[in-house]
Amino acid sequence: MARPPWLVVVFSRWPVPGRCKRRLAQAIHPVPAAAIQSRLLIHVLSLIQPLVREGLVHLHLAVTGAGPKAWRRWLTPLDHSPPEITLRPQGGGNLGCRMARQVRWGLSQNYRGVVLLGSDCLGLEVGDLRQALQLLSLGQKPLVLGPALDGGYWLMGQRCFESCLFSGLPWGNNTVEALTRSRARAVGFQVHRLRPQADVDRLQDLQPWLAEV
Repeated sequence: MARPPWLVVVFSRWPVPGRCKRRLAQAIHPVPAAAIQSRLLIHVLSLIQPLVREGLVHLHLAVTGAGPKAWRRWLTPLDHSPPEITLRPQGGGNLGCRMARQVRWGLSQNYRGVVLLGSDCLGLEVGDLRQALQLLSLGQKPLVLGPALDGGYWLMGQRCFESCLFSGLPWGNNTVEALTRSRARAVGFQVHRLRPQADVDRLQDLQPWLAEV
């Protein structure tokens, strides 16, 4: 019997003015900020599609800011429309609670493991995702982190659930990724790190992209 695939969970806010990219919107106006959010999300979804077609992953979109019906209408004109994407609300609580909810659900569905992925990373490539899956196959209790330049992380992958990775962390602080690594090692994870990347949250985060257009 074939092994079940990995589950990739992409977190995203509703990409309309006033509902996303609030820090960036203060610098460039809510309308272009929302357009950037849309572009980033489409970029991330497009990178996952080859892995979906190969049967390596199932794609799940954890959403907030609008209900699943509105999200399906937004996705339908794209190449990344249902049934290739399953949709679930992120639910309430802080970021740690919302991430933990998705991991527990994914592991309860007997996936090989769960990869949590943000939708704010301009430099993400499909090779980064393949590397994450390869590292998740190593050892008995691997944890894969994609460190962000602001001290957080843009990817987290695991094959088993530990609540200490999600509770009591200073979300939004520049120590989150380091604290997560420390806690993970303390409870027996083999921690693997991908290349550091920048999330697009502020105007200066757009400079590498603006230099290429």
